[in-house]
Amino acid sequence: MSGDKYIYLPKGGIIIDTSIGAIQLGAPPETIKDSMSLNRAVPTYYIAPKNLFSHKKMSSLIDIEFPCYFNYYVLHKSITIFCTKRQSEAIGGFFSESYFGPKELNLEIEYIDGKNNPYFPDMKKELEYFSTHPKENRPMVLKDFIEFVILQENKTISYKGITFYLDVNSNKILINDKGVEYELDWNLDYDNSEVKKNESDSIFLPPSFGITTLGSSHGFDPKGKTSGFIFWINGSGIMIDPPIDSALWLIDENVDPRMVNSVILTHCHSDHDAGVMQKILQEGRVTLYTTSTIFTSFIKKTSLLTGLNEIDIVELIDFIPVMIGKPININGAMVTFSYRLHSIPTIGFEVFFKGKTVVYTSDHLNGKKYFDNLKELGVLPDGRYEELSNFNWRKDIIIHEAGIPPLHTPIEVLLELPDEVKKNIFLVHTDKSKIPEGSNLTVSPTGLSNTMNIQVQASVHSESVQILNLVSGLDMFMDIKFEKAAEFLSIIKYRRFKKGECLIKEGDFGRRFYIIVAGRAKLIEKGLEKAILTSGSYFGETALILNSLTTGTLIALTDIVAMVIEKEDFLMFLANTPVYEKLKKLGSVRSQGSWEAIELNPLFNSMTINQKNQLELLFNFEKVNKNDVIVHSNKALDFAFIWNTGSGVIKDKNNKIEKILKKGDFVGNPMYLVGEKALDKTVIADSDSTIFKINWDSMLKFYQKNPRILLELRDMDEY
Repeated sequence: MSGDKYIYLPKGGIIIDTSIGAIQLGAPPETIKDSMSLNRAVPTYYIAPKNLFSHKKMSSLIDIEFPCYFNYYVLHKSITIFCTKRQSEAIGGFFSESYFGPKELNLEIEYIDGKNNPYFPDMKKELEYFSTHPKENRPMVLKDFIEFVILQENKTISYKGITFYLDVNSNKILINDKGVEYELDWNLDYDNSEVKKNESDSIFLPPSFGITTLGSSHGFDPKGKTSGFIFWINGSGIMIDPPIDSALWLIDENVDPRMVNSVILTHCHSDHDAGVMQKILQEGRVTLYTTSTIFTSFIKKTSLLTGLNEIDIVELIDFIPVMIGKPININGAMVTFSYRLHSIPTIGFEVFFKGKTVVYTSDHLNGKKYFDNLKELGVLPDGRYEELSNFNWRKDIIIHEAGIPPLHTPIEVLLELPDEVKKNIFLVHTDKSKIPEGSNLTVSPTGLSNTMNIQVQASVHSESVQILNLVSGLDMFMDIKFEKAAEFLSIIKYRRFKKGECLIKEGDFGRRFYIIVAGRAKLIEKGLEKAILTSGSYFGETALILNSLTTGTLIALTDIVAMVIEKEDFLMFLANTPVYEKLKKLGSVRSQGSWEAIELNPLFNSMTINQKNQLELLFNFEKVNKNDVIVHSNKALDFAFIWNTGSGVIKDKNNKIEKILKKGDFVGNPMYLVGEKALDKTVIADSDSTIFKINWDSMLKFYQKNPRILLELRDMDEY
């Protein structure tokens, strides 16, 4: 597809201009910002791609929530979606969950004393109030927002003089608009993002207590980033409502994903949950904090979008349910949650850490006159009215939204506050141009360089906590016992290296072990770039363990802060621990070509260096002879393997060669390892070869720790 007939949007998706208006294939998160920035009308017509969720980009391919809002509230009409019957049920289901909220509510388990809690809300009435038709005084329904036109497989349908033919064999959608023909790829996918690759030279050291604002605007602002945050506590990050691509942006800014290992989800509007799956599937397991009500909505939406079973999604996440009004310890801070007034169940929270208090209000309607009206209408019980009306403005920092009522707090409410209160307020979910000059209200500054460093009293343990938070996530230290922590703290030293400085030179004797705290470096072996190391990466261990020469040169691409341990201290620390044997094994399999095998695999080479280290530690080097049967047809697959040297073949039940195996090819689909699919093929060595075998239970544990790999392999037809 080329030429002026097709308009390729920056965030993904394709537009064709037809006699009835623009028709858009695919709708990635924030897609209406593309139309606005291109000075185009926001489309009314959309085509759902074959898959509604992209495992490449780890996000929705049909995020129609904001196109619906814009068309309905601004243009006063519904959108039309061309899709299959099954897709219409999924799309209607997750949009309804976003707009109308959950059909069933069980807030009693989320409040101390349940319904007897004096602040217990009538959430059903609140949701009904916000979903009442603005003109007809009736409950709004899905048809107010979306009309579905069902595409049928290998059949032509007609709509307003335009014909659509869904060819499921070629995965094409053929459109004829009065003689003008279009051909669209139904199997649309994209992994593009507006995040630039590795251009930042800056390094970031998280504060003991602080806030990074990822975005301070809203879903209708084409020039602003959608609101989202990282709260830093004891050097570990908690991501709040991750905006789309925020997890990728942090990597580009040289921030190790494991530095941000938790997420708080305040509610399930797409401008707040669109980036959650990206973060969950990025690296390692993520802890998710929210209420059971909001979590259930999120799981339902994600299941409908991805096609995955709800139980399977729950197993990808370490979910910690929060109680309303009951403080919970997160990374050493006490965090207290409360339900805000919004169109669907939404929480805000207060963080107390070392004498300082920070409030994030989340999306909500705040204002006495609105509460008075809702009490008069019988929507707010007395206790709920009292709770909302007595918002405590006397906090050290308040991150407050300022949007358009009735879903959001109008700026007029905040303009009336005294200046001594305003100085502690940072606005989000707002267009900066809407803030009056001289109002003494400040929009929260965005980006790592504008991270708020909240001054708190230093603790004698602060640095130790931050160090242990960093190293506890490293695979090599997972087996270290608690009593070794003090010894570790006593042998590390912090060192800074300048951009361009050589940390290790190929062919030298190994003298030190390094862990990058902040920054990025390039590893070169035999004149070729082998890897880019970032925050959380470690290196130098192989030469120390094997008492050998270093095999690579490491050059700082940015300024670097690293933890350094001298050789004697490192070896003494590891003596008589499982780590010593693990690292010895790692050096051994690398000498046999494990790294090169991983790099040649299109799935594994996209992993972070830490994930690759995890995988290599599972490898068992094995030689196989020509004609050896490695996998027998109709027998359980009780191990996985990646091909190293030589070649092999996969044969079907008729002994016909289906695939030739070479270095980097992998066999170990989780569906076969757990017995959900039966094997009907044979794997045979075609020459004397070597492979790296992985025990089936170890491979399954790796999948559980790295759910993106699990999901991508589950979708593949191969072993």
